Amino acid sequence: MVWLEENHKMKSKMKTVLIGLGRIGQLLEKDPFRKKPCTHAGVLLSEFGLNRFEFALGVDISPERIQTFSNETGCMSIDLPSFQNLSKKEIQSFDLAIIATPSITHESLASFCLEKGIRHLLIEKPVALSKKGGEKLEELRKKKRAKVWINHERRYHPSYQWVKQILETKKFGSICSVRASVFTSAKNPGIAFQKQGGGPLLHDGTHALDLIHWILGPCSVVSAKMERPVKKGIETRAFAILESKDGVPILLDVSGGRDYFQFELDIHTESHRMILSNDGFLFYESQTSKLYSGFRSLHPFIPSGFPNPETSNAFLGIYEEIYGVYSKKTKRQEGTLFDNIEILEMIESIYRRKK
Repeated sequence: MVWLEENHKMKSKMKTVLIGLGRIGQLLEKDPFRKKPCTHAGVLLSEFGLNRFEFALGVDISPERIQTFSNETGCMSIDLPSFQNLSKKEIQSFDLAIIATPSITHESLASFCLEKGIRHLLIEKPVALSKKGGEKLEELRKKKRAKVWINHERRYHPSYQWVKQILETKKFGSICSVRASVFTSAKNPGIAFQKQGGGPLLHDGTHALDLIHWILGPCSVVSAKMERPVKKGIETRAFAILESKDGVPILLDVSGGRDYFQFELDIHTESHRMILSNDGFLFYESQTSKLYSGFRSLHPFIPSGFPNPETSNAFLGIYEEIYGVYSKKTKRQEGTLFDNIEILEMIESIYRRKK
């Protein structure tokens, strides 16, 4: 295509194609309550993004969405078949491909981009619908010597990073137990309850398991229970007990049927409690009890050095890392494909252990 040949790559920026112009691709940017940028297009077209990335092409399957996006942003957009029919040389000209499509398409689109020679990929979670699918992508990634990121954005949020550092230094003592919960609404479930996209455990629970893996490493599944309203259908609840390699017990509850959404990680250490939630972060420390003589109780406090979650943006963090690797300013890469294969193994272990 002539426009691709004329649009010369700027060496200081990453020439980028965004595949998927839906919610996380760009639509959530119109949500007045969300901190901006909160989508892939939002980052790329922000002042931060424009200094590091060249938004060369948007791709989608919806003609209406393509037209609306092009009209609103002035960015070139085409349909998926047209993108897949580009020559290998044209596709190779992209430094970064972002895959922000439904879960069922992640593996095939990632394979296509890798086979065509794109060297950097950012893929929405889950990277594949199965561990086997993730392993195939990892094998291809190694063959092509590419870099792949999975968008578990909480790893890049300064508040979560601060908590991880505190836990690693054991400033608050060793971890004693963890409770993770992800509650969604079955009244407006979206893809989380569609068979093709996986149930709540794969679609939403992957975020909780990613944080658990990030903080504690891969964990074994002790027991699990599934609730399914339809035999052999998608679960409405996944309830599991896991254990870290250091023996930390973890209770995981991923459920639908709520009239609200909540993501929460509740961590108890020897002397502190931390609640990490979409609703905010709460911290408690052991102090002499004011109610019972000879006892100590947990009292709320604000730890010194804790970054304000409202002034942080995880989306910018992952893009900063991608650009840093591309420009050879850093070799650090969080949330590798290998990490996500281990997360998929944890999910599949929960399914295998189900009662």
